[in-house]
Amino acid sequence: MPQAEESLTEQPRRFLSIDIFRGLTVLLMVVVNSIQPFDNVPAWTKHAGDYGLTYVDLVAPFFVFMLALTFNTSYKQRVQKEGKKKAWLRYIRRFLIFIGIGLILTIYIDVNEFYFRWGTLQVLGTSGLMLLPLLGLKPYIKLIFAIAFMSLHQFLLFTPVNILIYESIEGGILGIFSWGSMMILSSFLAKGLDKEKEYVRKHFLFGGLICLIFGIGSAFFLGISRAYISLPYILISVGIASVFYCFLYYIYEIWCTNYSFAKKERIFSAIGKNAFIFYLIHIVIAYVIFTIFPFDTPSIIVFLFVFLHAAFIWITAYYLNKMKIFIII
Repeated sequence: MPQAEESLTEQPRRFLSIDIFRGLTVLLMVVVNSIQPFDNVPAWTKHAGDYGLTYVDLVAPFFVFMLALTFNTSYKQRVQKEGKKKAWLRYIRRFLIFIGIGLILTIYIDVNEFYFRWGTLQVLGTSGLMLLPLLGLKPYIKLIFAIAFMSLHQFLLFTPVNILIYESIEGGILGIFSWGSMMILSSFLAKGLDKEKEYVRKHFLFGGLICLIFGIGSAFFLGISRAYISLPYILISVGIASVFYCFLYYIYEIWCTNYSFAKKERIFSAIGKNAFIFYLIHIVIAYVIFTIFPFDTPSIIVFLFVFLHAAFIWITAYYLNKMKIFIII
C-alpha cells in the first residue's frame, strides 16, 4: 500500500501534538465504546445520563475538535495547490464518504424492520460540510456563526422537538446545529496554529478557558446535558478539548523539542497518524464482541476484552507507522 501524506486531514507541517491528541482520542473511544453496552461495569464507565458530565461524554467532542485542528491550514494549502473549486469538491466528497460509511455501519436490520440510524461519522460529515463554507472567512465571523448555531439548538430544546433530539442518537438530524457549532467553534480556536508559538498557547489556553467560564456559568440555568447536547455542554466540551490540546502542544512542540524521548513517541502518535481507519476497525471489533457476549457478562471479562481490543489497535498502528503506511479517505 503506498505511503500517503495525510491521515484524517492534510497538514503542511506535522505536529506531533496533534497526532498524539488524535491517538489519545481514538484509544479513549475504543475503551468507551467497548464497555458502553454492558450492564455489570462501574457507573464511571458510562455517560452521565440526562444531565451531568463524565469523561465519557467528552469523547465525541474531542473527535470534532480533532477534525477541526488542521482543517484551516489543510484547506488553505489545498486551495493554493488545486484551486478553490477542486478543494471544495475534495472536501465535499470526503464528508459525504464519512456520512455514507456512517449510515452503512449504523443500519438496523430486523425481521420486520430496516432503517438507517444516526452516528458519530454522520456528525463529523455534516459538521465538516457546515464548516467548509466558512473556512475562507474572518475568524470573528466563524465565531458569530458558532454562537448563532448553538443558540438555535438551545432554542429548539425549549420547544416540543426536544424529545426528538433526546431520543435520537447524537441528536439526530436536528443535532446538526449543536455539533456544527462545536466544529465551527473548534475551528475558530484552531486558527492559532497559523501563528507563532506564544500566540498558539494563548489562543488555545485563553480561548478554552473563556469557553469553560461561559459554559459553567450558563450551566446553572440551562444544564449540562450530553443527551440534549445543550449549549453549556458544547462550550465546556470545546473548552476542555482546547485546554487539553494546549497542554499537549506545550509539552511536545515547545518543552520537549530537545528531548529524544518526546521525538520518539510512538504509542499515541502511531494511532493518530491513521486515526480514521482505526476508528472504523474499532467499530467492527466492538460489534463482534457485542454479538458474541451477552450484555450481562462479568465486568472482569469485559475489561479483559477492552484491553485486548486496545492492544490490537496499538500493535497494528505501531507496524503501520513503522512501515510508513498512512491510509486516507
